[in-house]
Amino acid sequence: MITKTLQFQTKQSRINFTIMIYLMSKIYKNLLTKKSCTTRELYYGDTILFKHSNIVRKTLIDICCLLGAKSWELGITLTSSGLVAGNLKIYMSNGKILDCSATTEGIQIPQDILEIDNFESKAKYILIIEKNASFQKIINEGLLKKNKCTFVMITGKGFPDINTRLFVKQLSCKLNIPILVLVDANPFGIEIMCIYRFGSNSMVHQNEMLCVPSIKWLGVHPTDIESLNLPSIALTNLDQNRLKSLLKRSYINSNHKLLQQVLLLHHLNRKSEIESLTTFTQTYLTEVYIKEKVLTQEFI
Repeated sequence: MITKTLQFQTKQSRINFTIMIYLMSKIYKNLLTKKSCTTRELYYGDTILFKHSNIVRKTLIDICCLLGAKSWELGITLTSSGLVAGNLKIYMSNGKILDCSATTEGIQIPQDILEIDNFESKAKYILIIEKNASFQKIINEGLLKKNKCTFVMITGKGFPDINTRLFVKQLSCKLNIPILVLVDANPFGIEIMCIYRFGSNSMVHQNEMLCVPSIKWLGVHPTDIESLNLPSIALTNLDQNRLKSLLKRSYINSNHKLLQQVLLLHHLNRKSEIESLTTFTQTYLTEVYIKEKVLTQEFI
């Protein structure tokens, strides 16, 4: 059972309660009129009350927990910053077809994921890339052109929003092809991989609808820091705290290979980024690293 405690003797708690009631009134109106609105529209509805758009997101999570409902079931349209490219066509319920191969920088993941009717793809893998910069570099280096029927690529531009995660979930259900994740070899990169695979700690009530446990970690692995002698820097205090949090999670401790990677990162006290692979050659990531990982099936 999930509860939310409000202490009315404090000013901030009274403000939090006001925000919650305000948002619930908007949700009630959505349900009555069968209309929807975005979190951005909610924020701009009263910027003085909210102060920051993150307050809307956090309060909506509380409301979803209290009501036992998903945000999209409450008439809240999910906004997406994620991009997709590669061998994929998206068929929308309004008849529109989005061709993800007809782009040089990726197309935005549809805002209304629930309006997707179907997908068509000849790809062998879906590759999720942590950062937009790496996503664009891989496209520019021709990975999709040289391997036309191999990859669909997705980026959530860092920590993925709900829409991007729901999109990945739908792809996993309808295409039934392996999904791989490429992230930095640091605690926050591992965290991002875990969000796609196991779900978010802050949104436990929605994890079943959003996580894809079959996802595999392609790299960059902490073992790569040693085996490839990658450039690295020391972990910060923030990194160490996130690492401690990861080591407390049951899904990490129950997966021996995953646990070994996290423990090695802790032992090394070093971290490395996807960009460090350019130490060898500018195109090492696309021409060597990704291809070798796929060929050897060195996934975790």
